[in-house]
This record gives sequence, structure tokens and C-alpha cells, in this order.
Amino acid sequence: SRGREAFQEVDQVATFGGLCKAAMELDDSADLFPATARLVELSRRGRPGPVLLALPEDVLGSTVELVRPIAAAEAGSEDGPFEPAEPPPGAVEAVLLALAEARRPVVLAGAGVLRAGATPALAALAGALSVPVIASWRRPDVLPNDDPHYLGMSGLGAPGTVRERLLGADVIVALGCRLNAITTFDDAVPAPGTRIIHVDAEPGWPGRPLPWLAIRADAGRFLGEALRRARAGIGRPVDPAGRAASNAHDRAAYEAALALPPSHGRDGAGVAPAAVVSALQAALPRDAIITTDAGNFAAWYARYLRLMAGQRFLGPTSGAMGYGLPAAIGAAIAEPDRTVVALAGDGGLAMLMAELETAVREGLRLTVLVHDNERYGTIRMHQEQAHPGRVTATELGPIDFAAVARACGAHGLTVERDADVAAALAAALASDGVTLIHLQLDRAVLSLGQRLDP
Repeated sequence: SRGREAFQEVDQVATFGGLCKAAMELDDSADLFPATARLVELSRRGRPGPVLLALPEDVLGSTVELVRPIAAAEAGSEDGPFEPAEPPPGAVEAVLLALAEARRPVVLAGAGVLRAGATPALAALAGALSVPVIASWRRPDVLPNDDPHYLGMSGLGAPGTVRERLLGADVIVALGCRLNAITTFDDAVPAPGTRIIHVDAEPGWPGRPLPWLAIRADAGRFLGEALRRARAGIGRPVDPAGRAASNAHDRAAYEAALALPPSHGRDGAGVAPAAVVSALQAALPRDAIITTDAGNFAAWYARYLRLMAGQRFLGPTSGAMGYGLPAAIGAAIAEPDRTVVALAGDGGLAMLMAELETAVREGLRLTVLVHDNERYGTIRMHQEQAHPGRVTATELGPIDFAAVARACGAHGLTVERDADVAAALAAALASDGVTLIHLQLDRAVLSLGQRLDP
């Protein structure tokens, strides 16, 4: 009955295939195990990503017998089982020599480093070569933020020092990151004359000039080899004193930009985002996993929240709303002994707030912070910038998120004043279950640096 509008008929390959590395529909149950093995292999090879295997109803109802595991080679992998790519001969030394000779080098590090578990190697290499590190968009945990070589995260919410430092670089080593539009400040980076060295599972980027040097390699394997050579004396700066002074100046400028502004909240006006960031910074344990949704509230954390060794940060680089709570649920399932905190706006949480019941049913321990300004703040911000006074369809009605949480079996707290944020956080983090804190924000605070005061 395919193509005859059967009940719940969907062409899943056509619908979701563009979001996946590979997508296929299975016509014969005998192909189930080879197809699954092949797709798993594809999901891991090169730049990791999701794959889709659609099973029609007749195939789903078939009975199959697994005789033995299917090896990757049997599944059709032309290149054999997946192994992280080693850097090609001479590539590591070329990078180290370019860094040594550079006047203002910087490493722009991303998810490839995190995926390889190579943060310690990155920290060691930055120290050995006296090279500063900037995190790519939403990868601020790539290096402990108190490391003297860390200069912040690029992208939305970044302090001006981050963009300035990237534009002032003569050599940028983009390590395990995609150099997407947000990370590069809408392609302003690299500046003319800057040499880009791109080390990645899939180096280069569509629609832009090739990097000065493209190296296809796993970030962890590259860092391991680079650190070994650096400890042998290769790559040390030509002017170590000048490099050290420059790094100290840049770090001081970054730290100055982290000073939280005074809270705009006042009696009866609601909670100031700055007060929430400050309280969360003080309360987070070293094992914390923070997940974030999309929205203007997230810029406050992007700029001001410092992540220390052992803490993790998960956020969608696509900008998709609705990510924060499901990501927190996944993190709590994967790491049940760690503290998990989800950050969300009212618009993003409302899209998937029924998942609170899932978290409760699964017996998870997590905290959800809902930043409620009763609007789609990012869209409203763009409307105010492009068409002042002519806004449409961005105001939202009031939702009692704490009551919704309690209806799902979770704890629900409501905070209306800056002074009450810390106590609510302490109670939530001490809880053994799911706790939602409904932060009723000062609605005059639209975004970082933008208010709607009459």
C-alpha cells in the first residue's frame, strides 16, 4: 500500500535524510544486520553524525535470526573498520614550526578535541608552546576556563576580546572544529592575511577558500603527536618573552570582560539574568554537566559562566530550540552520579516540557532552570533592531512552569526576586529527583546590552 496514504505512512528517508550522514529504507529483513553494521560504521567515520534506517511495517514484523556479529568489512565498508585518522607525515612538525614563528598565534578548538578526550593534551600543548586557546561556538569546556591560556568562547554572547583576538591572529590552528558561521562571526574570521591551519576529520569548509594548510586527522591523535614533539623542543616560540607578555595581556583583557554587570532587577521587576549566572557559578559542583537550549538567555552563560576542569557543557550549534531538557535527560541517564543542570527559555521548554514526566518516570536526578520573559526573545530582539515599534507574534502567554513540573511528579519552585535565586538553586541541587526552577525574569532585559525600558 506504499504511496496510497496508508495510516501513518511517511517517506522517512526523504523527510529526514537531509539531516543525516546516511539514510536508507530496508526492503528485505535479511539485510538488517549488514545494513545496521554499515550505517553504524558510516556514523563514526570522518565527521561523526546521525544515520537513519527506516523499517517498513512488513519488514518490522519479520523474524530474523542473528547467527553471529557482522564485521564492518562484511557490512560493505571499503576502508575497513573505523580507526581515528593519524596525521600525515610531516604535518605535525609543519604546524609546530608555523606556531613557533607566528607573532600572534591562537588555537581555535572544538568538538573534535572533546570527542577524543584530548583536553589534557590540549592544555599541556598550550603550556608547552605558550599558545592561547579560544573555544569554538558552544564548546567552552574544551579547556578549563581558569587555564591561563584560555581566552573565551567564540560566537554569540562572546565578549569583544574574543573576536578582536581572532581577527588579530597571524596564524590560527582550527583544531577539531567546523569553522561555522557563528564561530567565525559570520565569516569575519579569518582576517585577510591570516593563515588558517585546519586539523579535522574533514578539513576545509564549503563555499570558502581552502585553508593555508588542511590536515585530515583525528584531533586527539594530532595533539598526542604534537605534544610528543613539543616536549622534544620543536615549536617553541622564537620570542618566548614577547609571547608570554602578549598572552598575559590577552588573558587580562578577557578576565576584565567577564565582570558581571550590576543586576537590573529591582523589587517587583523580576529576576535579572546576571543574578542567575552569578548564583549558578557559585553553586555548580566540579562534576556538573550543563545543557543549554537556544535563546537570548543563553548569551549570558556564553559570556559569563566559567567552566572548570571536570565540568561539561552541551549545546546545539544549529541553534535549534527544545534541546536543553532532552539533552539533560540523556546526560542524566548516561552519567547518573553527576549533577545535571538544564538551561532553557520559556519558549524552548514549552516545546518539550512533557519530557519532565519522562525524567520523573526514569528516576533521574536533574535541575531545570526556566528563564521566563513571556516572549520569543531572540525574534523580538531582531524585530526591534530591524523594525522598532513594529513587532508581531513574539509575545507569549503566562505559563506556571512550576505547577507543570509538579503535575508531572517533579519538584517545582518559582523565583521572582534576585535574592531568592541562590536558595532555590541550593535546594534543587540537593534534591535526589527532578526539580524545575521557574525564573520570572525582568521583562525589560531583552538581551545582553539591550533593554525595553519605556
